[in-house]
Amino acid sequence: MDAIVAYDLTKEYEGGRGALRRLNLQVPRGAAMACVGRENAGKTTLVRLLSGLCRPTSGECAVLGRAPALEQEGLHQVAGTVISSAGLYRHMTLQENLNFFAALHGVDSYDAVERSSFLLHKLDIWEEREEKIRELPTGVLRRAALARALMHRPQVLLMDLPPEGLDPESEAATKELLSHLRQEEGMTLLLCTRNLAYAQAVCDSFALLREGSLLAKGTLESLRKGAGVRFQAALRLGAGEEGPQGFRYREEDNTWRREIDSEEEMPAVIAKLAAGGTALVEARVVRPTLEEIFTACLEGGSGKEGTGDEETGPQGAEERPEEEGA
Repeated sequence: MDAIVAYDLTKEYEGGRGALRRLNLQVPRGAAMACVGRENAGKTTLVRLLSGLCRPTSGECAVLGRAPALEQEGLHQVAGTVISSAGLYRHMTLQENLNFFAALHGVDSYDAVERSSFLLHKLDIWEEREEKIRELPTGVLRRAALARALMHRPQVLLMDLPPEGLDPESEAATKELLSHLRQEEGMTLLLCTRNLAYAQAVCDSFALLREGSLLAKGTLESLRKGAGVRFQAALRLGAGEEGPQGFRYREEDNTWRREIDSEEEMPAVIAKLAAGGTALVEARVVRPTLEEIFTACLEGGSGKEGTGDEETGPQGAEERPEEEGA
């Protein structure tokens, strides 16, 4: 059974404004998929639908076999959610918040202490554990929100990164933690973000969204082939060497580049240049990034017109949880 499924999932808002259009998606257990796109792609709406924060206009979705809008209590026992609202209480310390949410999920006090210690150290926010949420800087708050979502050892994590992304310290800490949880706990991850470099570092499959519609999905390599994006041979030459025929100079990194069809071509390229007397200082293959592949898909795709929705709704707590950046 797939951990996450969506069949013809559609969400429309007042006035017929579409956020998602007939999205079909499957995320196997233990996999890490990133749904990436620019503004109004429908990323936040997808997380809200999967976490039960809103209902679909049509179509279906399920997380571990549970319909989010109908089985919220059961869903929240097996899934964790990180959205643009931190979901933490301002008047409480970070440690008190983690203890509270652990108890809410039925985690006993001994396990809660052990789990919170593990997460706080992994996310490098141990020193901030006794500070009030209202006093935390944005970067720490984002990591605290992730710790909250992971206190009950969820089988699935639904993670919606804010448009401005994460600070470098948070990026490094969360990458390491998410990798650990996938390997050691078999956690499934659905990451929605505009930060394609972060998505590429964390995930192994990708869904490319544009204005609520799915452009393409697959591994980085399958998307590369589908978009027709090629590898590049990159050369650094000895002093005074002229650029080889067919190569173009790239001033940003002082390399000469030429497209090639596969990495296996590189030895033949090097051998031919060496035979012609070209003095090479360095020769390497440059693999296309997710950003380059996504751009190629946007330029070559025929995405339907429409708009998505990137707003997050209220969380329904007795006290409004802390908003990020407050």
